[in-house]
Amino acid sequence: REHPTKIWVVGADNLPSQPALMVDGELNSELIPGLDPALIQLSHSGDDDQAFLNLIEKFKSENDKSIYGDTVIDQMLQQEMKNRGVDLAVVIPRKIQSRENVDSDDEESESANPTVYVFRNSASDKSNMAADRFNVLIANWQRRFSDKVLEENNLTRESMKSFAVAHADVADEGWKKAATWSKILPFIVLIWSLTGAFYPAVDLCAGEKERGTLETLLSSPAARNEIAIGKLLTVMTFSMVTSLLNLLSMGFTGIFVISRLSANIQNNPMMAETVGLPPLSSIGWLLLALIPISALFSALALAAASFARSSKEGQSYLVPLMMICMPLMMLPMMPAAKLDLGTSLIPVSGLMLMLRGLIEGQFAETIHYAGPVVAVTLICCWLAIRWVVVQFNSEKVLFRPSERFGIGVWIKEVFRTRTDLPLASHAIMCGIMILVLKFFIGLGISANPTNWFDFAKQTIIVLVATIGIPAVLMALFLTHRPEKSLKLAKCSVPVAFAAVLTALCLHPAVMWLTAGVMAIYPPTGDMHVIEKMMAGIMADAPGLWAILLVFAVAPAVIEEFAFRGFILSGMQSWGNNIKAVIITSILFGVAHSILQQSIITFFVGLVIGFIAVRTASIIPCILFHFTHNATSVMLSMVDTGALQRFPLLSLLLEPTESGVFQYALIPGIMMALLGTLLLFWFWKSGESTTEEGGERAAFRADRARMLNTFVSKLNQNKLNT
Repeated sequence: REHPTKIWVVGADNLPSQPALMVDGELNSELIPGLDPALIQLSHSGDDDQAFLNLIEKFKSENDKSIYGDTVIDQMLQQEMKNRGVDLAVVIPRKIQSRENVDSDDEESESANPTVYVFRNSASDKSNMAADRFNVLIANWQRRFSDKVLEENNLTRESMKSFAVAHADVADEGWKKAATWSKILPFIVLIWSLTGAFYPAVDLCAGEKERGTLETLLSSPAARNEIAIGKLLTVMTFSMVTSLLNLLSMGFTGIFVISRLSANIQNNPMMAETVGLPPLSSIGWLLLALIPISALFSALALAAASFARSSKEGQSYLVPLMMICMPLMMLPMMPAAKLDLGTSLIPVSGLMLMLRGLIEGQFAETIHYAGPVVAVTLICCWLAIRWVVVQFNSEKVLFRPSERFGIGVWIKEVFRTRTDLPLASHAIMCGIMILVLKFFIGLGISANPTNWFDFAKQTIIVLVATIGIPAVLMALFLTHRPEKSLKLAKCSVPVAFAAVLTALCLHPAVMWLTAGVMAIYPPTGDMHVIEKMMAGIMADAPGLWAILLVFAVAPAVIEEFAFRGFILSGMQSWGNNIKAVIITSILFGVAHSILQQSIITFFVGLVIGFIAVRTASIIPCILFHFTHNATSVMLSMVDTGALQRFPLLSLLLEPTESGVFQYALIPGIMMALLGTLLLFWFWKSGESTTEEGGERAAFRADRARMLNTFVSKLNQNKLNT
C-alpha cells in the first residue's frame, strides 16, 4: 500500500499566483499525473514560517553564504522537520516572478533567478519517497511557469531566466550509516535466532523419540517442568550462539570488504555517506534484545517440535512457524513503518522497531514506547514457556502413535471414527478452512460493487461460501449429531430477552473500545475511501430493512453457526471452556480482514462465547450478534432530525465535534453496569442449563467411578495375595 508523505512549504507567499502550485491550501493535483493527491499532504504554514525565513536571511547576510548545503541551516531544518513531523521541507526564500517584473539592471541577482530549496532526510525512507514525488510535481510546475513567462513576454526559451531547484540533504553522515544498519542487523539477529533454535529443538524432542531416550529421561527423578526448562535453556543457548556467530561473520566480512573498497568509497560521496561500520552501541542493543527473543523463539520451536513423531516431521513444522514470524519481521522494514503505540503492541515487530530507533540514536522518540514493547515481549515469552511446560506434562502429546499419513487413509479414518460432537482438531481445521477460503475468494473478487444490489449479493455470497458452508458440511460429515454440533438447542424466552438486552447495554462499552482501538491504530487512507464508498452504496439501499438484512441478520446467523456453533463445540472437547472461548474468539477476529475490526470482534466474541457456553444454545448468540450489529447501524444514522423526532435519544446520545453522535458518559456507564449484571445472571442461571457441559461432566464422572472401582479391586487383589 502506498503511504502518504507530508511536505512543509516555507515561504508559500513567495509563489506566483499563476501557474498555481497550491490550490486551497493543498498542492495542485493537476501537477501530479497518475498519483493520488492524498499521498502528498501539506503541513499548513503558521506564523513561525516567516520568522524562520528571517532567521535564514539573517544567517546568510552575516556569513555571506548560501543556504544550500550549509551545516547550520541543515541542523535548523532537521530539528524543525522533526518537531513538525514532516518528511520534506521546501524553502522559497525570495519572490518568484516573471521577467517583466524584474529590474533590468539586476538580472543576475537572486531575485532575477531565484532558487527553490528542497531539503530531505536521506536516512528516512518516507523522506526519500516524498522527495521523489515532489520532484515530479516541481518539474511539471517549473515547465508551466516557463511557458507562461515565454508567452507573456514574447521571449525565446534560451533568453528566459527561470528559477532553479536545489536539493539538499539534512541528514548527517553518522545518521545515514546508522539508518542503513538499523534495518539489516535486527533482521539478521532475529531470523538466525529462530532458525538456530528450531533444529536443536527438533533433535531434543523428535530426535529423542527416534533414539528411544525420551522415555528414560522422563522416568528419571527430575520433574517434567525441570526437564522442559532444561531443554529450553539448551535450545536458547544454541539460538543465541547461532545469532552471534552469524553476526560476527558478517561483521568480519564487512570490515574486509570495506577495507578493500576504501579507495572507491572515498571517491564516491554517496557511498562514503551510507557505507561504513555500524555504531558500536548497536552491538550492545542487539545483545540485550537477543535474550528475550531467543527465549520466545526457543519456546515456540520446542512446543512445535514436541508434536513431531520423527525428525523429518519436526522439520516440516518450521514452515508454518516461519510463515507466522516472517511477516512480523518484515513489517518493521517497510518504508512507512514507525514506532508508535500501535506498533509497540505487536510482538516481534515492536521490538525490531525499537532496535531501529536505538541504533539510529533516536532515544527520545524510542523511550516513550519502551514500556509496551518490553511488556508485550515478556508476556509472549511467558505464554510460550508455559505452553512448553504444558506440552511436556501431556503424555498424549509426547507419545503420539507413529503412523503413516495419507489423504485417503485420513478420510477413511475420519468417517470411521465419527463422534457425536466435533473434536478440537475438527474445529481447528474448520477455522483454517474459513480463513483460507476468505483469503482466496477475497483475492478473486476484483471489482468493487457500485450499487446496493451488487454489494448485498456479493456480501451474502461471500458469507455463505466462506463461513456457512464449511461449518455446516463438516457438522454433517464429521459428527453423528449435527444439530448438537451446531448448538441448535431451544432457549427460554427470558434467556432470549436477556441476550438482546445485554447486547444493548454493552453497546456503549463496545463503542468506547472502538474509539480506543482507533486511537491506537488510526484509520488509513484506504479505510476513508471504503467509508465514502459505503456511504454512497447505503444511500442507494431500498430501505432500512435491506441494510439490517445485510449488516445484521446475515452475519449474525451465518457467523454464529460457524464460530459459536461448530468451532466452539469442537474446542469444548478439551474440557476447558475458557480456552475454547478464547481460541474461538481469536479465529472470529482474524476472519475479519481489517485490523481494527479484528480487535473489536475478538472482544465481542468473548462475550458471545460466554453466553454460548452458559446456555448451550446458538439462539441467544444470534440474537446478541443481531442486536449489536443493528444498534451500530442505527447509531450511524442518527442525526439532529432524529433527536427532534425522538427526544428521549437526547438523554442517551451527544454530538461530537465531527458531527457524529456518541453515547453520553453517565448513561453509557449505567448501561455497561447493567450489561455486566446480565452477564452475571447468565453465569448463575446457566450452571444447570448447560446440557452439553452436563453430558461431558457425566462422562467424566462415569470414567472416574470406573477408575475408582478398578483401583479398589486392584488393592483387594494385592491384599488377598
